[in-house]
Amino acid sequence: MTKVKIPTWFIEKELCHKVTISYENETKRAYELLDILLSKYYKIDRRKNHNWIEITEEEYKTWYKYFLEYYIDEASWYVGTKEEREAKKLLKKLIKVFGVSDFDEGHRAGALLSFAKAMVDTMGEEKALAVAKEGMTKQ
Repeated sequence: MTKVKIPTWFIEKELCHKVTISYENETKRAYELLDILLSKYYKIDRRKNHNWIEITEEEYKTWYKYFLEYYIDEASWYVGTKEEREAKKLLKKLIKVFGVSDFDEGHRAGALLSFAKAMVDTMGEEKALAVAKEGMTKQ
């Protein structure tokens, strides 16, 4: 467990939004962690520029890595923004404390979209679409 200093604007604008989104195919514990994170965010002092948030390794591995990599992804529309810079700083701090996450994110939408993007980049749009259609007919 560690306490991390996070700008209030990032907590309010970005992290609060992330914990209130509906996610599919997550474990019961992952949903419980979203509630825990939300309760932490509601307790911040909105008058301060920064707040200290306690983050557990489980929260980092299950959600923070996923949340923060969204801003850093090369295809993200956040590239070059203050959100990207803040996400990079926070992720770097968390990796320093907890190490590189080994949590399997293969079931998450971002992982599936990355796979589809890689297919298009590698094969070209038409071939990737043909492969996807062929896979759908075999199911």
